[in-house]
Amino acid sequence: METLQDVVIIGGGPAGSTAATLLARKGHRVVVLEKEKFPRPHVGESLLPFCYELFCDLGVLPQMEKRFVRKPTVRFISSDGSHSTNWCFNHVIKDESFLSFQVVRSEFDKLLLDNASQHGAQVREETKVCRVNLEGEDDTVEVDAIAPNGDTLSLRTRFLIDASGRSSFIASGKGWRKGHKEFQRTALSTHWKGVKTLKGGLEEGGTIILYLGGEKRGWAWVVPLGLDWVSVGVVMDTAYLNQKRQELQQSNVEDWRQELYQEELNSSEFVRDLLQGAKTSTPLQVEGDYSYYSENKFGAKYAMVGDASCFVDPIFSSGIFLSVKSSFLVANALDRMLSSNQMDSRELLEKAYGQINGAYNFVYRLIRLFYQPHALSWAEAGSAFQVDHKRHEVALAASHFILSGDFFENHEKYHKFLDMMENPRLFEGYKNMVIDRSDFSADSCGVDRSLIFPSLAVEKT
Repeated sequence: METLQDVVIIGGGPAGSTAATLLARKGHRVVVLEKEKFPRPHVGESLLPFCYELFCDLGVLPQMEKRFVRKPTVRFISSDGSHSTNWCFNHVIKDESFLSFQVVRSEFDKLLLDNASQHGAQVREETKVCRVNLEGEDDTVEVDAIAPNGDTLSLRTRFLIDASGRSSFIASGKGWRKGHKEFQRTALSTHWKGVKTLKGGLEEGGTIILYLGGEKRGWAWVVPLGLDWVSVGVVMDTAYLNQKRQELQQSNVEDWRQELYQEELNSSEFVRDLLQGAKTSTPLQVEGDYSYYSENKFGAKYAMVGDASCFVDPIFSSGIFLSVKSSFLVANALDRMLSSNQMDSRELLEKAYGQINGAYNFVYRLIRLFYQPHALSWAEAGSAFQVDHKRHEVALAASHFILSGDFFENHEKYHKFLDMMENPRLFEGYKNMVIDRSDFSADSCGVDRSLIFPSLAVEKT
C-alpha cells in the first residue's frame, strides 16, 4: 500500500465502483476505500432506461437481467385517485433498452463493487477515510483511513475521487456543502413482503408515484422488487412532518415515525388495499432534508461524483443514472489525463463537468416544477383535452424522454420545453393541446410478464 496510486476513490457505491471499474480496466492503479461491509441496506431501487447502455459497458447487464425486476414504465396517480398517466418508455424507445430495472439496492451495489474488484481495482471494505490532504508532497494527495483492525492506513495518490455519497467527505470538510432550502423534505420507507396481488401497473414492473395533496406537498412511491415484494416510501414537507410529530408525541404514541408512515399509507386506498395482509421486511428508514449541492465539484487533484457532489430529490428516480453517468464522464477524462501525464490540465474535467452540471441543473429545475402548484400534473397529462395538433406529440415525446433520463447531452433542448411549462399562459395552452389517448391512461404497456420477473422467465423455460 506504500506504492503511489493513480486514483484513490472514497466510497464503493454505484458512483465509486463505476469509476473504479472504468479506470482499473484501463490499467490504472485504483484503490477503493469503503467504510461499510457490503451488502448494505440502501434506498433508491428504481432505475432509468438510459442506465441500460452504461450497465452494458460495465459488463453487468447479463447478471442484472437474471436477478432484478424489469421496469417498462412509471405511472403517476393524482392525490384523489381520479387521474393517472402511464408513461410507457416503449412509446419513444424502440429497442430493448426501454426495459429498465427495479433493483434490490444491497444486491445491486455489491454487484457493482465486486465488478470493480474483478476488473483490477483494489477494494478495501470497512475502511473509513479520516483525513485527506489535497496539497501532499510531490504533487500528490495524501489519504489516511482507519482499517478494520483499527490501524491507520496511509496512501498517496495522483488523483482523488470523492464518491462518499451523502456524507460528502470533501464538500462537508471544506464547508462547500449547501442545502436546497426550497426542497426541505423527509422520506420514510421500508420493504413489504407477502403482497398477495400486484396491481395498477406493478404487475408489469412499473413504478407507481402517488401525489400527496395539501400541506404535505409530497408524494409516495411503490416499486415492485418481486412477485410479492414491494418498496414503499412516503415523501413529505419537513414542516408538515414536524407538526405531525408533535401531535403524535402528545398522544403518547410509542413510535411516532412508524405511526406517521402507516397513517400516510392508509390514506391511499390504492396502497392500503395493496398491502392488505403484507408485512414489513426491513426496518423503517428515515431520510431528512436530503437536498444539497457542493459549491465546488472538482479541482487540480480531486473530483466529486454522485451524491458526494449533489442530491436533489428522488421523485424522478434519477439518482443512480446521474451518479453512474457522471462517473463515466469523469473516469474518461481522468484516463486521458493519466495516460498523457497531463494532470495539471483542467480542460478535460471542465468539459465533463459542463455536461454533469447541465444535467443536474436540469433535474433540479424539473423537480422544482413538480412542486409548483400551477404546474402540469404528470398524473393528468394523459387525460387532457384531445386536440388534433402536431405539437402535442412533441410535448408528450419530450416528457417521455425526460422521464427516461435523456438529460445529459440534450438538457439544453429540454430546458426550452420547461420554459413553456413554467410560463402560465403557455402552460394553459399546453394542457389544452395534450392528446387524450387510451394508452396513456391504461394500466398496461403490453409487455410479457416473463420479461419483467426473472422467476417467471425461469418457469417459462
